Amino acid sequence: MAVTEDFYYVEGSTSVKNLVKTLITEITQNAGIYKWDLVVPDSIDKIGSSVDGSTVNLITDGSTTDKVQTVFTSSSQDDTCIIKATTSYGKIFYVKFSREAKDLTLKDKQIIKKFEDLHTYSVSNGSGGYYNKTRTDAEVLEIMAGENPDVSGSGYNDYVNTMTAGLAINNIRIQIARELNPAGNDINIPNDVQKEYNYRLAWYRNLQPEIKDFLPVQYWLNITKDSINLVLRGDPSADVAPYNNYLTSYCYIGALKPVEDSAYTDDEYNFGVTTSSDVEPEYNNPYGKRTATGVTDVCMIANKIGMPYQPHYPGFYSTNIFMDKCNVEGSRWNHKKHQFSDITLVHPIDMERGKMINVLVGDASSIYDMDKLVYAKDTDNEESYKKFKITAPFNFLNNSANINYCIAIRCTKVAD
Repeated sequence: MAVTEDFYYVEGSTSVKNLVKTLITEITQNAGIYKWDLVVPDSIDKIGSSVDGSTVNLITDGSTTDKVQTVFTSSSQDDTCIIKATTSYGKIFYVKFSREAKDLTLKDKQIIKKFEDLHTYSVSNGSGGYYNKTRTDAEVLEIMAGENPDVSGSGYNDYVNTMTAGLAINNIRIQIARELNPAGNDINIPNDVQKEYNYRLAWYRNLQPEIKDFLPVQYWLNITKDSINLVLRGDPSADVAPYNNYLTSYCYIGALKPVEDSAYTDDEYNFGVTTSSDVEPEYNNPYGKRTATGVTDVCMIANKIGMPYQPHYPGFYSTNIFMDKCNVEGSRWNHKKHQFSDITLVHPIDMERGKMINVLVGDASSIYDMDKLVYAKDTDNEESYKKFKITAPFNFLNNSANINYCIAIRCTKVAD
């Protein structure tokens, strides 16, 4: 029986180096009638392009030395891009993707502190007391490189690696907006807000320093004109026992479909985002105390009367989260079926707003990731879904009725 699939679905794998370009290519080039528009840059070929000649000078105080190298030239790539959604409600919204500088590890922070601490040292005053003297950046680098015969030191190479680190290999950042800036080359959100407040989508916690942007990432993606569902998983091959660093993460971008008997058309502010993060989200509150995190909630552009970037929380059918459960086969009373439900987003003031598109939530018991769930099988209403347990520690189910539940994103039917 033929089943009409009113969306685009794809799954595959790529490297971190090519991840943004691969996803944006699927969304803006390959999705057929459901594709969104690429706005920045003006060509898909420019995403991931090399940025040469980035100069890093380890000396900031004007001092000089000929004993160690202090200036480095590193190459990078530009993974920043903006896509445009024109929803079926006739409204336009923008989504910005970027891969930021690599996070500082504890080791990185320790070597930076060591560099700072070496600037000050104590000298005897000859009367049993001491006074402080300072060193220049050049003198400190010489000590760390072992080039000062009077003071032993180490850590020069570690400091160089820290200060010349490239882009992150475990996360990308996503932001949404209603309009572009006047120049048309960025979303219309102040740079300071963009820098301190964005939505982090991560596929790994901690990675060994030897792992670079060749790290493989698996992806599952469905697209309509109104919504994107995306699941990412970092390759476990880069992890070791107990395998708790690689993550399965989930991202939703787009509009909501109305709840039954909706009294109003939700079009003006009907666009949102939620991501899954390896670290706790930002709480900078640029739009007041009730500013969405976009990670442990779903951030919508605004609520009904226009309050911007408001948090919405998932509502769905759930069993008791504390139930003593040992399910190995689905329902013994209902043909081994598993109960999944739509996700209705709820605002603390507006209450029930709408339902997320092409994604369900349900009990993860006795279902493995990527198992296929079929609704109304062998009928004209048949729908297929793939199940995933979100393992990224911060995600929108944290603030739901059951943090142990999983999601299932819609996929295409595959002939048996």
